[in-house]
Amino acid sequence: MEPRINEKNLKIHRIVIIGCGLIGGSLALTWRRSGMADEIVGVDLRSDHLEDALRLQIIDRAAPLEEAVVDADVIVLATPVQQSINLLMELAKLPLPPNCVVTDVGGTKREVCRHALEILPAHISFIGGHPMAGSEKSGIRAASPRLFENAVYVLTPRTDEKKEAVERIRTLVEATGAQILILDPERHDRLVAAISHLPHVVAAQLVDQVADLGEEDPLYAVLAAGGFRDVTRVASGHPGLWREILLTNGDSIRPLLMEWKRRISLLDQWIEKNDGEAIETFFRKAADWRDALPVRGRGAIRPAYQCTVDVPDEPGTIGRIATLLGQHEINLRNIGILESREGDNGQLILTFADETSRNDAVRLLESGGYSVHVRA
Repeated sequence: MEPRINEKNLKIHRIVIIGCGLIGGSLALTWRRSGMADEIVGVDLRSDHLEDALRLQIIDRAAPLEEAVVDADVIVLATPVQQSINLLMELAKLPLPPNCVVTDVGGTKREVCRHALEILPAHISFIGGHPMAGSEKSGIRAASPRLFENAVYVLTPRTDEKKEAVERIRTLVEATGAQILILDPERHDRLVAAISHLPHVVAAQLVDQVADLGEEDPLYAVLAAGGFRDVTRVASGHPGLWREILLTNGDSIRPLLMEWKRRISLLDQWIEKNDGEAIETFFRKAADWRDALPVRGRGAIRPAYQCTVDVPDEPGTIGRIATLLGQHEINLRNIGILESREGDNGQLILTFADETSRNDAVRLLESGGYSVHVRA
C-alpha cells in the first residue's frame, strides 16, 4: 500500500465511493494517494469494476452498500443523476453516522439537491458537486489522479449548511487540484445549460443532419473528417448521460432552444435578403467574443489539446513522430490524418492528455525541424 500524505491534516476515517467509473475512480485514486482518509471503500453493482479498482489499488476494499456506509465520514455518489436520487432513497433507510456528509458528481444540480433535502434525515449533510472534467476514455481503468487538475469543480451547498460539512468537502476537492466554484443549484443549471448542454444538443443535431445527407452522398462523410468532426466533437458524448441531462435540466434548456430557433430564423432572413452587413456583423461579434475567452483553464466542455504538423505524405512519417514523442515520454492520446484541411495548417493532427504534454510536444517537434501549429 502506498504511503498516505495528508497535507491538510483532515481527519477522515472512511470515504465511500458509490460508482467506480472514471470520475469515482479518479477521485478515489487522488484521495488515496494524498492520504485524505484512513480507508476508501468502493461500491458498485458490477463486480468487474470493483475487481479492477482493487487490482489498480484505487480503493482499499469493496463492500455492499449497507456494510460500506457504516462509520462513513463522506459518501460520494459517482453515478448518473437519476441513479443518485435512487441511492439517496436507499441511504435514507440506513443508519448513517450523525456527521456523515453526502456529495455527488452529477452534471445537473437542482433535482438531486431538492431530493436530498426531502429524503435525507436532517442530521445528514448533502453538498452537491459537479467536477467539470472528463476524458475521451471511460471506466475505472481510465482513472487518473490528474483528471481534475485546474478543472472547475462546482459545489452547491445550502446557505444554511453546516460549515464543518462544507469545509470537509471543500478540502477534499482542493486535494484534487481543481478550482472550486460555489453556486446555488438553480444558477448552476442555468449556466451549464447555455455553455455545455445547448452546444452538445446543437452538435448532435448537426451530426444527425449531415448523417442523413450522407445516406444520399458518401462524400459528406469523407469531407466531414476535417473541421466538421472537430466542431461537433462533443456530439460523441454518452447517449444515456445526455438523456438524463435533458430530462433533469429541461426547464433551463428549453428556453435556450426557443431562443436558438429565433436566432436561426433571423440568420435565415439575412441570407434571404442578401444582408451582407448583418451577416458579417454577426460573425464578427461571435469571433470577437470567442477570441476573448481565456485560453487557460478548463470550463464546462472538456478542451482538446491539439496541434497539427506539416509533414509529407510518405511511409514512416507517423511512426517517426510517434517514436520521437515516446522517447521523450510525452503521452500522445491520438494521431490522425487531416483529409479536409480548410482552416488548418498541417496534415497530421496530434491530440494530448493535457496542455503541458502538447506544449512539450510542440517544442520537441519544432526543435526537430517540423512545422507545428497549435490549435486554438
